[in-house]
Amino acid sequence: MVRRSYDQFCGLSRALDVVGERWTLLIVRELMSGPKRYSDLSDVLTGIGTSLLASRLKQLEVDGIVRRRYLSPPAASTVYELTDPGQELADAMVPLALWGARHHTSEDPKSDESFHAEWSLLFLARMLDKESLRGMTSRFEFNVGNSVATLQLQDGSPRVQAGPPETPADAVIWTEPPTMAAIAGNRMTVTEAIENGLVKIDGDPDALQSLLEMLEASLAQR
Repeated sequence: MVRRSYDQFCGLSRALDVVGERWTLLIVRELMSGPKRYSDLSDVLTGIGTSLLASRLKQLEVDGIVRRRYLSPPAASTVYELTDPGQELADAMVPLALWGARHHTSEDPKSDESFHAEWSLLFLARMLDKESLRGMTSRFEFNVGNSVATLQLQDGSPRVQAGPPETPADAVIWTEPPTMAAIAGNRMTVTEAIENGLVKIDGDPDALQSLLEMLEASLAQR
């Protein structure tokens, strides 16, 4: 594979040499929630094309950002997952995603734009202070527009997955994509959204209070 380069001895330009191609960072975004099969990535990254997805994954493997792993039966399938450098890249993507939410997502999604609840949730979860999560075990269901995602807090480790939880959540949150983007972009606090009826919540009040306090504290630092 021939890859273009900026031919500059600079950390930013070298990083862009690696991840600046179209779709690359979105593949990394999808792997932030855990290992995925090729078909999983193809299904959610509509418009990428199978040959281009295969090419991007191969290059990410060469660059040490993604690795392939074979799951034993009964799964018996090959999955792609982030390496340690890939996880570092995912962390570095958080400020960029929140910048985009702040300055470029003020309106409803266009009719031809796809949306998944876990996209915003992935970046918000990475902002949470790990020490504050120590000893906390809670499961939250987020209904954002017509999409559902789950945030699992397990003793200092937040995990996001698409779809509802396998067992009933401790609390459920309802909102719309523009409100989620406004919160992620720090254009609106969670408290303001709740007071204005843009976010509705139900469930364990202690778990909800802890989550909302951590979210607002993390966003306030941005």
